[in-house]
Amino acid sequence: MNPMTNRGLYALFLVICIILPGISLVSADTQGSERLVSDALGRELTIPAEITGVVSTAPPTTMTLYLIAPDLMLGWNSELTPLQKKYIPEQYQSIPVVGGWFGKTDGNFETFIRLNPDIIFEGRTITGDPVDVKAVEERQTQFGAIPLVTIQDTANISGYAKSISLIGDILNRKEKSEALIAYYQTALKTVKDAVSTIPDGEKIMVYYAEGPDGLATDPSGSQHAMLIDYCGGKNVADTTITPGYGMTPVSLEQVLSWNPEVIIAGDSKFASSVLTDPLWKDVLAVQSGRVYGVPVSPFSWFDRPPGTNQIPGLYWMLHTLYPEKFTADQLKEKIYEFYSSFYGIELSDSQLDGLLLDVPVYE
Repeated sequence: MNPMTNRGLYALFLVICIILPGISLVSADTQGSERLVSDALGRELTIPAEITGVVSTAPPTTMTLYLIAPDLMLGWNSELTPLQKKYIPEQYQSIPVVGGWFGKTDGNFETFIRLNPDIIFEGRTITGDPVDVKAVEERQTQFGAIPLVTIQDTANISGYAKSISLIGDILNRKEKSEALIAYYQTALKTVKDAVSTIPDGEKIMVYYAEGPDGLATDPSGSQHAMLIDYCGGKNVADTTITPGYGMTPVSLEQVLSWNPEVIIAGDSKFASSVLTDPLWKDVLAVQSGRVYGVPVSPFSWFDRPPGTNQIPGLYWMLHTLYPEKFTADQLKEKIYEFYSSFYGIELSDSQLDGLLLDVPVYE
């Protein structure tokens, strides 16, 4: 072989030895900075290996995000109320409001993009209809290169574990998500064991009063009233489900005819006034003083949004309907644990007592 050819081959060999490791490192570095995930719709997405900022398009998913990784949140979907701020650490109160796509609210894509999140969680109720994928893909186009990760915002109170786990995996917060799932599954089992043997004819009759006059409600089967069903209550509202936001209007005459034993009041002003309102004096729940305002700080234990913020509400509703099956002391222990472990709030005795009053007081 020609010596020049030998030298040329040797030089080529040296070049390959120098270049190939570089190529390999770039490839490894690229792979190390990204990873492939599947969202709730089965879409495969490439996301950063480490997530440093995330925002959600809807409140139920934002609730779970807050419980697992509040330090990664870049936006709230709506303005925090003074009551909510009482039990939200100061560093999270200043997170900007970004809106989103939920209820009667229609979001703004540019608002989300300007936050420069690593990913965006798309919280939605997945029906299995192909239109779900089409809608998400259209929204993904609007968000451009920012991965849009779909999370199931289920209307099933017993179906939150999968979404909690997915969010924990994606955010590299598996330990926290597993702790939340453990608390949640214990709550589900506690409630189920307590109420599963109650005969249908002995279940407590419950009316969910919404609005300042208490004359809007959501019947059995609605995502807004599912705690009543799961916790062994019998929802008295004989109305159709109003899709989406709910709150079906009813008359006082209807409520009188249903004559509930317990009223769950979504509006604190109604909860504090109904016991002395002569128009409601013939309702059994009013006569027996069994009207209970929903604790709402930092987020509702019962509804709006229906989501993981309802987890402590499982214990609360069980005690509210059947105090002989779950005592006040048991309830206090579980609520304290939840606030400490997932809201980052160490409740004082007086704060805990205030939350559990028939009409909650927030210190």
